[in-house]
Amino acid sequence: MQGKSGFEICQILKSQNKTMKIPVIMFTVLGRNTDRTLSANAGADGHFLKPFTPKDLLVEVKKYLDETKLDKFSKQLGLKHNQLIGKKILFEFDPSIEYGKFVRDIAIECVSNKENIVLLTKKGTVIQQILDNEKGVVQIDLNLQTLLSPILKDHPTGPFNLIFNSLTDLILSTDFKATYNFIQATLGFLVDPRITSFFLFNPSAHDSNIVSCVRGLFINKIGIEKKGIACRIA
Repeated sequence: MQGKSGFEICQILKSQNKTMKIPVIMFTVLGRNTDRTLSANAGADGHFLKPFTPKDLLVEVKKYLDETKLDKFSKQLGLKHNQLIGKKILFEFDPSIEYGKFVRDIAIECVSNKENIVLLTKKGTVIQQILDNEKGVVQIDLNLQTLLSPILKDHPTGPFNLIFNSLTDLILSTDFKATYNFIQATLGFLVDPRITSFFLFNPSAHDSNIVSCVRGLFINKIGIEKKGIACRIA
C-alpha cells in the first residue's frame, strides 16, 4: 500500500476479520530489538532478516504455516487446542454461510496435533465432500445403529476426535425421539476425557422445542453465524 509502512500494513491485516488469522512475517533488514518489538506490536507472527536465500524463505514460511495449523480452529474461539480436548460440543451452524471451512479447520488442527479423527456422516453431504480427501480423516457412515465401541477400540490411546455430521439429518430422516435417545446414549458412552466430539446441528431446520431439547443435552456449544462465532466452552 502506497504511503504505508510494513508495520502499518500488518496492523491493517491483523485488524480485519478476513485476514487476521493469516500468518504475517516481517521481512526486513532491521534487526534491532526495537524493530522486533515493533513487529510484535503490529501483530506480526515472525520477524525474518534480509538477506536470505529462496530456500531460507520457504523454510521460514512453512514453519509458520505449520504452527498456524496447530490451533487453526481453536484460535478463532480465543482458545488453545488443549482447552477443547475431552469436550463434547454442540456445533450449531447457519447453512447459508460457508460453515464447512470451520469443520475443515477442526480436522486440520487435529491432524496437525497428531490426533486421530473420525467423521461420521452420510455420503454426499457438504462436510463429507469437503473432508473426503483430507489427509488423516477416517470417514464412517452415520446412522442410529452406528456402533462406537469398534471405533474406539481401534483408537485405544491418545487424544481422539469424532465429528457427527449431522444431528439435523438424523432427525429429519428418522424422528426426533429416536435421535434424542441416540445423542443421549452417545454422550453417555463418550465419557473418556481424551475424546473430543463435535455434533453438527442446524437449528433453523427445527422448531423451538426440538432446538431447546438438543441444546439441553450439551454444556459446551459453538455457533457459526453470519455475525461471527459464538462460543461457550466450560
